[in-house]
Order: sequence, then structure tokens, then C-alpha cells
Amino acid sequence: MINKNPLALGLMSGTSADGLTIAALDLKEQNCLCYKTYKYPANLQKEILNAVNFTAPKLAKLDYDLGRLYLKLTKKFTREFNLKNIKVIGCHGQTICHAPQEKATMQIGQGAFMAKNLKIPVVNNFRVGDIALGGLGAPLMPIFDNAFFKNSEPLILLNLGGIANFSLVGKNIKTFGFDIGPANALSDTAITILTKGKKTFDKEGFLAAKYQPDIKYAKELVKNFTPKKVGLSLDRNTFGPNFLKKYFPKLKEKDIATLNYFTALIIAENLKKFVLSKYKVNTIAVSGGGLFNRTLIKNIQDLTKLDIINTIQLGLEPMAKEALAMAYFGWQTINKKALKLANNKKTILGEIILP
Repeated sequence: MINKNPLALGLMSGTSADGLTIAALDLKEQNCLCYKTYKYPANLQKEILNAVNFTAPKLAKLDYDLGRLYLKLTKKFTREFNLKNIKVIGCHGQTICHAPQEKATMQIGQGAFMAKNLKIPVVNNFRVGDIALGGLGAPLMPIFDNAFFKNSEPLILLNLGGIANFSLVGKNIKTFGFDIGPANALSDTAITILTKGKKTFDKEGFLAAKYQPDIKYAKELVKNFTPKKVGLSLDRNTFGPNFLKKYFPKLKEKDIATLNYFTALIIAENLKKFVLSKYKVNTIAVSGGGLFNRTLIKNIQDLTKLDIINTIQLGLEPMAKEALAMAYFGWQTINKKALKLANNKKTILGEIILP
């Protein structure tokens, strides 16, 4: 393809650290022109997931290695789709640590490699501005969701990455959203442990469907993970190996079913408490890799009693949504447009790296 309209590229690597998604946002039509996910090799995924324990020199090396990889994959993406007229690249970076209780977060992947070699401005470090103004740094997706869906019928937009986050949008609704619990994090970690790294996720929720979940135990666990007030920002490591050691010390294959049910239950309970008790909503539009875990989706549907659709039905590619948000944020930043944060403060997000 050869694009005539100006573009913004968005780069997103989520907490599952399984690959880099690059999406091209057509700035005139305000839609996704194209996107692709480039899978990370297993050794790189493992390194990213363990990076929270790295020494400073080792973390610095990974930071620069990812910057070089982002450059390589962005060049590949633009060649594959023959893209021209790119005005900005918005790059989320790879989250290594997110500690909202400490008012701190870290995303790595040096954007200067793209800016200097591609001669295109790069905007990254989107979370820092929110934290500097007293926010939690994540999720930022409600800002994007409000821009694109504020005039829709009342709708829950649920992203199922490593962590689950949602936005409530619609006519006459003041958009809000926050992290709501684990999504793929628990199941992915458990599968990785059980298979000694040979597999890293439960494809289509097959294993979870094979066994009966311990519903009673799942309900007991949920009591420990229901926030008391609106607004929550989570790190993947909250639902990582330490969680499994504490609550599933003798982890077995059958526990995948309980972890799947627990994940759906915590999402459903929080949606009921903070959304469905106050707003009339009939539909959840899902994006992210968890969309393809059929067992998880069925459990969420059974527990919420809502219709669940794919965001493709809203004209938005489910696997490109977060990358498109980074493209949108980058474009707003270089145009000096302030965006409203969850705490109602407005600011220009991100840090610009000039060519």
C-alpha cells in the first residue's frame, strides 16, 4: 500500500512481553491503516519478565537493546507496508516495574535510536506526566477511549493484556476507567512454570476448559483483591510467581481452571461494584490477547450476564488498540495538545525526542 494521508505510528509491548505491536494511525481518517505484531524470541521474553531483578548495568543494556530492536522492527514495518509521510512515532516502551504505591513507574526501550535514524520525532515516557501531577501513571487508555467512543451508547471497553483494564464510555457519561485485576498474567505464569518454559500461555483457554475450577476457593481469593474505591493501577508482578507460591504452593495443571475463573471473577465483581451498580450498560467490547482465551471470555460473560463483542465490531482492531493509542498520544504531544487525566488535571503527555 502507499498512503496519501499523514500517519502516526504507535509501538506497544505489553506486560505479557510476548512481542511488539506496531500500528499506523491515519491522521486524516482517524482509523487504523495497518498493524502487525512481531513476536519476541523466548529468551528475550524471559529476560524482560525477569528484568525487575536486574542490576543497573544489565538493565541499562536491555534498555538500549530494546531501543535498537524497536528501530529494526519499525524499519521492517514501514518497508512491509510501504509507508510514507510519517509525522511522529509514539512509543510506550516496555514496562519493567510499575509501583503506583511508591509513585513510580519504569518503561525502557531507548527511543533515540528511532528518532535519530528514521529522522522522525519520537514521543515516549507517557506515564511520567500523570505521576508528576499526582496520578497513578496507568492506565492511560481511558483518554484514548474517550476521544474515539465518547458519543457511543454506554459501553465498557475491556482490554485483556497481562493486566485487565477497562473504560466506561458513552453519551452523557464522564469517561473513567482503571486497572481491574489480572488478565493473562496468572495463567501465563502458571503455564510457563508447569511446562518449564516450553509453553507460555493457555491457547484458547484449552487447559482451563479441561478441568472444573474450584469456585469456592476463587471466591475466597477475590475478597483479597477488590479495591474499596475507584482508581487502581496494577503491576504485572502483583499476579506473578509470588502470587502462585502463596495461593497455589503445589501448582498443578488443574489449577489453570481455577486461575482462569478467578481472573474472570475479579473482573466481573469489580465491574459490578464500580460500573453496573450505577450505570445501565449492556455490552463489553474486548481487546487484547485475552480475547482469544475462549474459557476466560465465557467465564466473564457468565458472571456479568452482559453481551461480549470484539472491538472489531466498533471498527477498531482488537490487537492494535493500545498501539493506536500510543500513535494518538504522540500526535497530540507534538501538537502541544493537553489531555485530561484520570484526576481531571490536564497536561501534555510524553517526552519528545527530536531527530
